[in-house]
Amino acid sequence: MNVHKRLSVFLASSALLCGLAAGNGAAHAAVDASAKQVLGIDVSNHNGPVDFKAVKKDGRDFAFVLATDGSSFRSELFDRQYRGASKAGMFRGAYHFARPDSSATKQANHFLKTVNYRNDGKSLPPVLDMEANPADPHGSTCYGLNHKQMKAWIKDFLGKVKKTTKRDAIIYTSPVFWRECTGNSKAFKDNPLWIAQWGVGKPDKIGGWPDYTFWQYSESGHVDGVKRKVDVNRFNGGVAKLGKLAQG
Repeated sequence: MNVHKRLSVFLASSALLCGLAAGNGAAHAAVDASAKQVLGIDVSNHNGPVDFKAVKKDGRDFAFVLATDGSSFRSELFDRQYRGASKAGMFRGAYHFARPDSSATKQANHFLKTVNYRNDGKSLPPVLDMEANPADPHGSTCYGLNHKQMKAWIKDFLGKVKKTTKRDAIIYTSPVFWRECTGNSKAFKDNPLWIAQWGVGKPDKIGGWPDYTFWQYSESGHVDGVKRKVDVNRFNGGVAKLGKLAQG
């Protein structure tokens, strides 16, 4: 893609992923119900420049930032957003938008070269973003791969990331994608789960994970420092626990 729009990609595939549309009321309800949990956002070049100091003051303690998409796309705002979150005193993480119809190793190398991941105590584990095929939102949800092929692709990507960073990458996905495209595989339950499910009081349990680590509960949040609506997330624990995750 010439211009990656993280939010529009998710919206284009949301009917396949979740079958949900979260309104502001649902988003606020989720926040109120989880007052003890740490809140955060995820952004891409679609969100434009972000004032992370304002984001931090608005009660968000972590941010995930799009680094790469497929084998060649690199967000032109990645460095600025990634550094900005860290300078604001937030935990930050980088994510890769997967295209499982091309080489997992090539995509992992592209991601790792872009991020130059460091175990600095403030960086969350790398993220593999597994979603429906945005290029064919009304057709092949799973990029034409069967369950065995999809699991093999994920395993190859995660293996390369762990070999380089020594970290078990976070898997971002939705209940629908995981069930339809991996057969609800339990093979990756040792990797932290970042689940995307909007407009519900609690996300589904999938893939043998006992619970989520992160939950994207709305794609239409309003956060100081971000001009447009933004994806908003919860961490399943407090700041101390989030710090331990960052420290590995």
